[in-house]
Formats: sequence, structure tokens, C-alpha cells
Amino acid sequence: MAYAGIKTKILNDGSRHIYVQFKYLSRRYPEKNFTKLFGCKTEKQAFEKLQEVKLEISKGRDPFISTRDTLNDLYEERKAINLNNRSWKPRTAENYDYFYDRYIKKTIGHKKLSKITYEDLRKLYDVEMAHVENSTKNQFKRIVRPIFRDAIKKGNIYKNIIDDLETYKMPVREHLEKRTDENYIDVVKKLYYAIPRYEVLAKYQKEEIRAFLMLVLMTAHRHGELRQLTIEHCDLNKKKILAPKTITKTKEDYHFPIPDEIIPYLKSIESGLIFPTLKRGSVDMIFQRLLCLAGVEIFDGKRLSPHDMRRLLLTIMIRNLKIDSVLADTCLSHKQSSSIKHYLSFTYEDVKDAYMKYWDHIRKK
Repeated sequence: MAYAGIKTKILNDGSRHIYVQFKYLSRRYPEKNFTKLFGCKTEKQAFEKLQEVKLEISKGRDPFISTRDTLNDLYEERKAINLNNRSWKPRTAENYDYFYDRYIKKTIGHKKLSKITYEDLRKLYDVEMAHVENSTKNQFKRIVRPIFRDAIKKGNIYKNIIDDLETYKMPVREHLEKRTDENYIDVVKKLYYAIPRYEVLAKYQKEEIRAFLMLVLMTAHRHGELRQLTIEHCDLNKKKILAPKTITKTKEDYHFPIPDEIIPYLKSIESGLIFPTLKRGSVDMIFQRLLCLAGVEIFDGKRLSPHDMRRLLLTIMIRNLKIDSVLADTCLSHKQSSSIKHYLSFTYEDVKDAYMKYWDHIRKK
């Protein structure tokens, strides 16, 4: 069936595009590419879309004004707003970007919110993200749900289909003895002596990655916080790091000593981040390579993570070195619970002495 003013054109790349030229309310509109503008694939679809276009014009709206309404557009818009009003820290945006680019951008990101279906979401969960832990899928809801919620408020969509997806409970992390039968001290020592042998393809990253792994191993602080440290946070004369509350999970300042092993690396940094090239997505891969290099034996189907360094440090300090359990916990900058926080506190020197005892122990062959 022929539609007046509507025709199909074959472009140089072989693709078929539907063009529409029409007159409405005494105004003649120039030819428009309805395939590019509205995704029309047939002349019938273009004809039906033309009726919607005329209705929009009759209401005083311009249907040809480009709007930012794909999920990718709206995500970038929301990120810019939240960074500007400081609702998001730069590290939050980095973490969200990593997840978004990996799982969302090329799968459903190009779609308008009104075109995203529950089936799209299920495919994303069950196929694209099939290999990730269920709790990681909750990140998808944290990122995308507010975008749908805002679109509902604006009247652009009428249902937040993200709410139809299940929210997974955070798994209880298995005890270390269920993942490896190696002695905990042996694990730490193997890693310690493997770090100087750790090689990378990009030679300029070698010392940075070795220093990062050494700091993760010897201080057991969260790698997300270590990656935000700058050289300005480091007092090299006192061999001390002063982590500000703006980057800590507890929202409190804390101090911890710098091991001698990374002092030469820190002295080579003039300003800015001490680990400038390390990204969130690369940390686990780097750590898994270190485990293999060190020859740490892990049960089939199990794994150790950088976060497990906290478990190892705490266990070794308390069980093997007989360090007070609250002091060992303080070394990890945990918030103390119950009334003990009101009656017991440790100085930086106490923390430093505990670390020194731990470091001396793992340095021994």
C-alpha cells in the first residue's frame, strides 16, 4: 500500500530508511527521516507515527526536537547532576560507570525507558549477568531504579518495572577454612614474598601495582579507600597515612603506619593519587594473579579476595600474636559497637605497635 508523502530510500551503506514529507495546519514540513528520528522500519509504521506527530503539533509541541530519553542519556544526565550537587563522590561515579558500561550500556542503554520491557531485564539478569553473584545484581537496581522513578514523576512512563525484579540478600561470606586449608600465616607470607616477583605488561605500572598489593596485604585496609589516597595524605617523615573521613567507609578520619616496603615508591610521587592508574575492575584480577603466583592453594570453586586480607590480619593478630581483639579491630578502623566505644580507646602508638608486631611476624621466612 502506498502512503502519500512517504517513501523508502536505500542509503549508500545499503540500509533502508523511511522518509516522510507532509503538510499540516497550513505549514509544509521538509522531508524527515522517520527511521533515524523514530525507529520506523516500514512505511506503515511511518504513517502511524505521522498521525502521532500531527497530534503533537496540534497541541503546540515540536515532535522533532531531539530529547534525551534513552537510558544512556538519562544515566549521564543523572550522574552529572549528582556529581554537581555532591550527592555522588567521584569514586561512586567511577564504580557506577564500571558496572553500567559492563552490563547496561550496550544491552538496554540505547533504548527509551518506555521501550524497556521486563523480558529485557530478565535477559540482562539471567544471561548477561549470569556469572555474577546475585547480590551484585542489586547494583543494577540501585543505579537504574531512580531514573525510572524520575521518569514517572515527569509523566513519561507509568510504571517502574525495575520494582518487578527481586532484591537479593547479601550472602554470608564463608569462613576461610572452607576455602583453603593452608595455614593463615603461610598464606600471608606466600603473598608477601610473591609481590616483588609480580610482573605486568605495562612496565610503568609495575612499581605502582607492587606497592598497592603490599599496602593491601600489610595494612588490610579497604582497596577502594587505598585507591583514593593521595600523596598529600602521607606523612613520609613519620611513615604515617592520615585517611580523611571523606574517603572512609566509617565517615571518620583514621591513621595507620606505612610499611617500609613502599616508602621508596611513595617518595617517587610528587602530587595526586598514589595509585593513579588502578581501577576498581582491575583490582580483583590483579589479586587473583598474585594468588596464583604465590601458589596459595584454594579449594575448587572457591576464591579469596583482597577483602579477605582483613580476615587474615585480624585472625593472626588475635590468635597467633595474642594482640587484644579490640585493638586488632581498631587497626582495621572498624567502628566499635555497644558501650565499649565510650570506655575504651587506643592511641595511634597502640595501633602502630600492633602493626609492627604483625609485620615483623610475616617478614620472617
